[in-house]
Amino acid sequence: MQESAQIPAVYISYAWNEESESLAKAIEKEFQEEGIQTIRDKKHLSYKGRIRDFMNEIGRGKYIILIISNKYLRSEHCMFELLQIFKSGSFYERIFPVVMDEVKISKASDRLTLVKYWEDEATNLDEKIRELKALSNIQGVTEDLNLYAEIRNNMARLTNILRDINTLNTSKHISSDFHQLKEQLKARIREDFQSKKPVLFRRRALTRSVLTLLILAVVAFGFVLMNRELNGKENEIPLVQKDSLEVAMDSTEVIGETMNPPPKKEASPEKKSNVSYSVLLTVPSNMTQAAVFVDGKPAEVLKRDLIFIEVRVWKKDNSHHFEIRDGGEQCTTERMIEEDNVEIALCI
Repeated sequence: MQESAQIPAVYISYAWNEESESLAKAIEKEFQEEGIQTIRDKKHLSYKGRIRDFMNEIGRGKYIILIISNKYLRSEHCMFELLQIFKSGSFYERIFPVVMDEVKISKASDRLTLVKYWEDEATNLDEKIRELKALSNIQGVTEDLNLYAEIRNNMARLTNILRDINTLNTSKHISSDFHQLKEQLKARIREDFQSKKPVLFRRRALTRSVLTLLILAVVAFGFVLMNRELNGKENEIPLVQKDSLEVAMDSTEVIGETMNPPPKKEASPEKKSNVSYSVLLTVPSNMTQAAVFVDGKPAEVLKRDLIFIEVRVWKKDNSHHFEIRDGGEQCTTERMIEEDNVEIALCI
């Protein structure tokens, strides 16, 4: 499903209940009048289409309207979509939530209720699996168990982000024909399109520069080859007389000794300690795939999570230098590591 080259598509993520669907239809109608295409599953998922593929597509979307209801936060399909959106990075910039009045996430106790719900779902499914006499041929079930655990582990973080975003209640959205939602989304689209124009220009200029450099490199290489051939002919040692053969050979030996001096003794590498520690680097969600370096060398990465990169370091007498690089972004810090599971924040 391709987005228009001129006007990008806006995805709508919502639960299949009457109130959420009515809200999705109303949003769809208002955006169509503005000339903005909206995509939602019931209209764009074809017969026998793969639901999981469509949910992954929503997760990669540039602009996503979230209609958050109680059913949404308790639906494995909706929460899978939300996790995919979160994992794709720039979560805050890409979502435009409409939180329904029934949803209670302002208090910590309300958010913990949702954590407990998914913890119970994971526990119940795990118990059902353990009741089986054999654990073979249960494809899809273990994937669901892993999904429930992932939702449980991220529910507090996701709902805390949604709580911090200032959203109007549904009645104000409807009475204003979703004016604020439309204006925020259109402003983001305009901002993205304006920033793309110079980028395209720079890419074309860069392409031309690369081609020019390649042509110059080929020409220069040709000159080097020609000069080598000429120099080779000029420097040939004439071996006309038999008596001069030994002299020429002796000269060759001297030249060889001069050009190839005995190798220097390399410095012995620093001895690595036998004690290692696990370090958790807390990074923004869009930098979990960044390159990691410890003391100037590629780090030994043990695990990458939604906001963590776990690395192994070896005990040393002084501090370690940690660095992550992702495109143009680079963050560094120094820390003395003397125990396991030390958490270090980078780029936050």
